Amino acid sequence: MNAPLSPSAQAMERFVARATGLREPRVSVPVPGLPTLPDLKKLARDRRAAGLPVIDQSAGDIDDVGQPLAPELAAWIEETRDRLVAAGATELRRTKGDAYGYPGNYQQQYPAVLNILARSWGIAGPTQALHTLSGRAVLDCAFRGLIALAKSKKQAAPYAIILDPLAWSGYQPLAADLDLELIHMPAVPGHGLAGSAEGLAAALEFAKGSGYAVIGVVPVVPSNPSGVGMTGPELVKLAETAAAARVPVVIDAFYSPLDPRGHAACVPMAELEAKLAPEALAYVGLVVGETKVASSQNKTASLIWCAPAGHEAVAKLVVGQANERLKTCNLYPRPQEAVVAAALHTFPAGLHAAMGPRYLALRDARDAMRGVCDKLGIPLSIGGSFYGTAALVDGDGHSLLKDEHGRPLTDAKAVISALVARYGLVGAPGGMFSPAPEATLLVRLTAAVTLADVERVGHILEQLLEQARG
Repeated sequence: MNAPLSPSAQAMERFVARATGLREPRVSVPVPGLPTLPDLKKLARDRRAAGLPVIDQSAGDIDDVGQPLAPELAAWIEETRDRLVAAGATELRRTKGDAYGYPGNYQQQYPAVLNILARSWGIAGPTQALHTLSGRAVLDCAFRGLIALAKSKKQAAPYAIILDPLAWSGYQPLAADLDLELIHMPAVPGHGLAGSAEGLAAALEFAKGSGYAVIGVVPVVPSNPSGVGMTGPELVKLAETAAAARVPVVIDAFYSPLDPRGHAACVPMAELEAKLAPEALAYVGLVVGETKVASSQNKTASLIWCAPAGHEAVAKLVVGQANERLKTCNLYPRPQEAVVAAALHTFPAGLHAAMGPRYLALRDARDAMRGVCDKLGIPLSIGGSFYGTAALVDGDGHSLLKDEHGRPLTDAKAVISALVARYGLVGAPGGMFSPAPEATLLVRLTAAVTLADVERVGHILEQLLEQARG
């Protein structure tokens, strides 16, 4: 049974229930001139360097909580490397006299590490998998694999990918480079701002009526930007809906290690293996990485595709084409980062214990952010990620952000400018994540900050409410 919703989560459910625009499928539309998330991060750094007030809520890095990883992790990383080398992974051995301390290996792949990762997420059966050096790289590789699959089935363009009701804005440039359209599922009451089988069915019908060939669906579990997850049965139902339409599912599981239940419960691949028919499981892959666990700058990212016996064709084609992209752009990860991935996912007391004080600080900040919004009655979805989405509305659903004439701000760029100019808050407006009109009322918040920063965000929300009442 799911835990009761917090007051802020209940308020978000009410917001979604009356957000008719969010409850319709929509084609993603980039906003011209809107800063990217890296642009916002730079804006925050520049303001800080200039001595201006700033609360950076733009693009969180786990290190921003200001705490180290577990002190025992460093030794465990070395022990993990020694075990891998002893088991035959000679490409991971240390060398002397070389600049980077590892032997050269032109096309660097680490089957032993990929096996550890697949088993860590609960996949027991055979897989096809590859390592890359970043989340964006692995998504680019996966999308190219999906396009190759569509072409092999002689599907005619234009091609489209279906995403959650709100989805990370970084998907837009990746899709644009490949002439892919992005279609947002509608938000479905009871599912908050996350994807659902019902939302997927509606998006598939919308795509068909609009002339798009859907080549994949990408649920982000838990969501970026809303932090909302999916239960095992919900994920099974979504996968069954996709497989019935012969549409592959690529689960974006980058944030799952931050979920309090652990990544294997957050993205229950074991449940999918147990409950999906092999021909349906063959359409399921996931992308994972250490981006949100250790650092956004040093990590591997992996594509792991289920390949049940007798149903390997989809996995081989998608991952095979992805491998071609690796060769073309030399997107191979470094050995040390592969070792870290294995160490994090084999740490004796679990991944959260490997994160140590860093995870505890994130947990406390996440709880504090929820507590602030519960107290103020601000709608918030934060779930198990370090991102959450708040609706800047009063109890009647009216916007708290207004221009100098008292009119609600309805432009994503205007929302950014107002938050920065008035409060020094560098945040990501909902218009970055959804083209629905109600998205203008949303802002993504990050709990990858200190408790002092959460308190400062709370003061800003209090000011917004007081001004609205005023």
